[in-house]
Amino acid sequence: MRHVRVSPTAAQQAEQAAPATRRRPRQSRSRASLTALQQAFVQVLLERGYAKTTVREVSAVAGVAVGTFYQYVCNMDGLAALCIHQHVHTLADALRREAAARRGADRREIAAALLTLQLDAVQRQPAAWSALFQLERRVSPLDAYRRHYRQYVDIWRAALAAAAEPPPRLDGAASMAHCLCYGAISQALLSQGPAADFTALRPELEAALSACLG
Repeated sequence: MRHVRVSPTAAQQAEQAAPATRRRPRQSRSRASLTALQQAFVQVLLERGYAKTTVREVSAVAGVAVGTFYQYVCNMDGLAALCIHQHVHTLADALRREAAARRGADRREIAAALLTLQLDAVQRQPAAWSALFQLERRVSPLDAYRRHYRQYVDIWRAALAAAAEPPPRLDGAASMAHCLCYGAISQALLSQGPAADFTALRPELEAALSACLG
């Protein structure tokens, strides 16, 4: 019997890339507690830095007991990895919705829209994204990074495949488009911090993407 390979859905990809938790939050109250812990973590991280971020303080800011913290994650690295995943996953969902809304458009228009969405998302929370990009290199295993990378390349591939005229080398174009966007944005934040000048970076990236898709 011939085996047919089935590509994972977006939800399955997110599930595979998500850091392991001690307990999966199933009820709305449990999900709210885990969300509060993630939001509190980012707040304390920006105020005190990762080295001074403690379980007790994050739990207090989140308004939950320390025991609740340990119901979901083993330690601070686990919560940090979960926050990084959530930011990446939320942005990926937004990119999919934008791509779906642009089906049949010119491929350069699609690329410009996906780039704008990413830049705008980062510019709304530059300090948080900068801190999380720095932490990613410490707390995220290589396998998780690779899954996130493949997830974003797949988003670009699907978006460009639905263009009025898809690029002739679709796989290569999708990989390069993601590398241009992710590489430029992440390196700007890592090298310049929250003060990175995305206004100057935007036209340069738009030109690079247009040339890549030509």
